[in-house]
Amino acid sequence: MKLLNVRLDAAHVRMVADLRRGGIEISSLVREAIRAAHGRRSAGHAEGRRPSELMAEIYRECPDPHDVPRPTYDLRDRRSVQRAIRRRLRRSKP
Repeated sequence: MKLLNVRLDAAHVRMVADLRRGGIEISSLVREAIRAAHGRRSAGHAEGRRPSELMAEIYRECPDPHDVPRPTYDLRDRRSVQRAIRRRLRRSKP
């Protein structure tokens, strides 16, 4: 079995001491928290969210800066992107 070391600040050390005095096993608490977090994460992946939904969420959370010009090619069309990359690579060669 692996051992996991976690650094705690003073406030967390006090909380752990309180929990131990109350008869709570910290290792059981940590295992339960790991199972819960893993279950939430697995459930999120199992939903089968569409890639377009995921991308929309990413764009909402990380919008492009307003001072960056929009590309002149369609980012959703892989051939268009390939052509743009080739053009750029040709220009950058000495």
